[in-house]
Amino acid sequence: MIKNRNETSAAMDKALKNLEQAKARYEAERKKENEKRRKAQNHHKYLMGGIVAKYFPECYQYEEKELNMILSAALASAECRQAVENVKRMEKNADEMEDEKDRNGGHADETKTKENSGGYANSKDFAGGSFSQGV
Repeated sequence: MIKNRNETSAAMDKALKNLEQAKARYEAERKKENEKRRKAQNHHKYLMGGIVAKYFPECYQYEEKELNMILSAALASAECRQAVENVKRMEKNADEMEDEKDRNGGHADETKTKENSGGYANSKDFAGGSFSQGV
């Protein structure tokens, strides 16, 4: 006799159950990754807000539109662009030293100094000005 198409075998039932469980595990992992990403983004936003408040304490008296104008002008300044380039150069040098350290079995060449690291041997030597100056 021919089986009815609506009847499923035990193997098919088990496979369907496994599929549903896998989908549930996938959704749980996806939610976990999204939460992790969102947490990192929120931390970064909090950090950025703190930096703005630190160097521009009167920022709280301005509306968003006004802050956008002020910060866009500050970030477009030649001084700010140069500071960004210096930070990028420092990061590149740090990456190169890390690569060299990996190649040399954990020992980096200590000859990297202010002269060849963009003028800033470490971050405490790089002190940005206040946004309120000249803006």
